[in-house]
Amino acid sequence: MKAVLYFILIPALLPVFLILRYVYLLDRNEREPLGFVLKVVLWGAIFSIPCAGVESFMISFIGSIYDPATIDYAWMENTIGVALVEELSKWLVLMLIVWKNKNFDYRYDGIVYAVSASLGFAALENILYIISYGTGVSLGRAIFAIPGHATFGVFMGYWLSRAKACWLHGKLNRMRLCKLFSLGIPMLIHGAYDFLLSDQVASLELRSFFFIYVVILDFFAWRVIKHEFRTDRHL
Repeated sequence: MKAVLYFILIPALLPVFLILRYVYLLDRNEREPLGFVLKVVLWGAIFSIPCAGVESFMISFIGSIYDPATIDYAWMENTIGVALVEELSKWLVLMLIVWKNKNFDYRYDGIVYAVSASLGFAALENILYIISYGTGVSLGRAIFAIPGHATFGVFMGYWLSRAKACWLHGKLNRMRLCKLFSLGIPMLIHGAYDFLLSDQVASLELRSFFFIYVVILDFFAWRVIKHEFRTDRHL
């Protein structure tokens, strides 16, 4: 039994651990309490549980409006039916668990917590994929899916920190706009990520754009991380 668990958990969780460790250790001003970070990871996993049912409902609803063979359907399915549901679940973790917590007091903290929630989501998703399809999927998911979720978290955290700073300084309208960006931007880049993998796009022989998109997305996420920890300051 232990061997089976290791066979599933090691390939599922190792990339999650490595990415989280990298992002966490960059936080040099006032490193976040590890216990609280792990709590956010856990809640990210818990909030992912109802997503499959909500996604199924949303996709069915979208299918009643759009022809499933069309590009329009593929875009709506992947942005509204999948990306909005998944990014909203992570965003709610941040709103309910992190937003008013005293430890969220530096600009880089937003990235730490958003990536933590995203990796919690990705960890449970990865475990379920490996249980369902075997460890053969673990390499592809380690290269693309898990870093993808972390990347979406980087952009969510960037705007969440801006929203928190605006809230602390009484700029409530700007805070609302930054909160909207903290959900909307990850939703759009996540939706585009999944859209480029859809069968409808594959039929147009545009799948190669996915790899270009991932490289560009990862580059900008890396630049955001570097900028945020180098210019980190109290909110």
